[in-house]
Amino acid sequence: MIEVKLDGSRKITAEIADTLLKKSWGLSRRSEGKMLFVFIKPGRPAIDMMLVLESLNLYFLDSDKQVVDTYLAEPWTLNPRTWRLYRPNKDSKYLLESFEDLDLEEGDSVDFSL
Repeated sequence: MIEVKLDGSRKITAEIADTLLKKSWGLSRRSEGKMLFVFIKPGRPAIDMMLVLESLNLYFLDSDKQVVDTYLAEPWTLNPRTWRLYRPNKDSKYLLESFEDLDLEEGDSVDFSL
């Protein structure tokens, strides 16, 4: 678990996804929690919602831990039209996933120590 500071004052606790297995599984088959994904290098990872039960807030962060893109990602259903991949518009080094809205917007900064 890691403590993440939002906007300098609010704090949350998140699981760390720093292995292939943790990144692959993410928050699948859960309905609560937060997870911080740490990617090897900055890029535009594709996030799917295949086994996720509830909508997820996705906050893509660059190497400076600044929000570069956000999405409210919807779970997949049996309808293939819901099978969407979510990618940031800019390179990201981290992804913060949360079932609750963390009220973060593009340009906001977060802080944490790995």
